[in-house]
Amino acid sequence: MSGVNDATTWPTGQALIDTIRGAVVEEGTASFWHLGQASWIVKSARETVAFDLFLLPSTGQLQRRFEPPVAPADIDFLDVAFCSHDHLDHLDPYAVEGIAKASPRTIFVVPESAAAATTRLVGTPSRVVIGQVDAEIIVGGVRVRTVPAAHGTARDPVAECVWERDPVEGWRFVGFVVDIGGVRVYHAGDSEIYPGMVERLAPLGIDVALLPINGRDWFRERHGIIGNMDEREAAFLANAIGARVLVPMHYDMFEGNPGSPGRLVDLCAAQFPGQAVVVPGRCQRWTWRPS
Repeated sequence: MSGVNDATTWPTGQALIDTIRGAVVEEGTASFWHLGQASWIVKSARETVAFDLFLLPSTGQLQRRFEPPVAPADIDFLDVAFCSHDHLDHLDPYAVEGIAKASPRTIFVVPESAAAATTRLVGTPSRVVIGQVDAEIIVGGVRVRTVPAAHGTARDPVAECVWERDPVEGWRFVGFVVDIGGVRVYHAGDSEIYPGMVERLAPLGIDVALLPINGRDWFRERHGIIGNMDEREAAFLANAIGARVLVPMHYDMFEGNPGSPGRLVDLCAAQFPGQAVVVPGRCQRWTWRPS
């Protein structure tokens, strides 16, 4: 990992770590780094948080399109780490365990169904906080509201989409609405559109909506690749909830599960010309400054 940034590479390794750690963020703004898939680091003037960090290197059965830009052992500066559900590319045991050791102050926020597994990885129950759906909590200086997500739990031929609380496991899939540095960020996790979703989110005044765009189809789901909303649905959702800016995610990690940021931009330009869309460069800093 050279840390060189040119037309064909992006910041990685210690260069990226030093950039994030040393970034000076103005009051009332938030800086974002997209590490691929649904993985984000977000920094304000006072706090640094992460969402769904997926840092497991490629294996024989799991081939990433690009290797993790950083190692968990080097991430020693997080106040809060969010994990939206217990699928490997969102709750990565390698990442959780490594960050828990490297950054003793980090608090992990997860849905109730993932609390036990996360606690085993972190080792200290007090560092794992359950995000209760439709309730607000303060964690590490940031205000957090957990909302349901709609994702699949079955396979062959089509995954069963679930957005309600399981009576045994509790909430399986969630998203997080996080206030950091005066900016309200919605990280949807893995989700499709579900009944009541717009009504839940529209009153919250979301500044930045991080939405998956990889879609779903019968052919992928019969092979266990459970999908999400697609580009069109993400565009319509962002508009419906009044998000000030839409940022796509979950489109770049696996050859068999892509999405198209370009198609998203074209859709918004045609259907919702007032909807701002930002596609940050991989591992490049992007800063949201409310107008």
